[in-house]
Amino acid sequence: MKKLIAVAGLALQTAGCVLPPQGELAMTCTDFIGKPISDRIAAFGPPQTVVRLSPTRVGYTFVAKTTTLSGGAVYYTTNYLVRVDKHRTPVYAMTTTCRGTFIVRAPSDATPLDQRIIVDVVT
Repeated sequence: MKKLIAVAGLALQTAGCVLPPQGELAMTCTDFIGKPISDRIAAFGPPQTVVRLSPTRVGYTFVAKTTTLSGGAVYYTTNYLVRVDKHRTPVYAMTTTCRGTFIVRAPSDATPLDQRIIVDVVT
């Protein structure tokens, strides 16, 4: 019983030492509010539709899909009579979709894209 408590205590101490994941964290569509629409056009490509919603607002509709592969980690099983076997977890695709209409403030059609700031996102 004392060994079990010692192992559990050691596991709790090392659990706090886990490093944060590397790389950029995924952003949601609402994280782009306050940024110019030109950034979204550069990232997602041309919008599917552009609609004038009011005299001062324009809606840009985008559908962006990102596919990442997850899994493939190595793990080992032990057969004490023969050897240690090396296996891999299954690899699966995970698709993230950002679909929505970015609403920007554009008083006129002559306003450059880098000056059209996203004020709302409708998903």
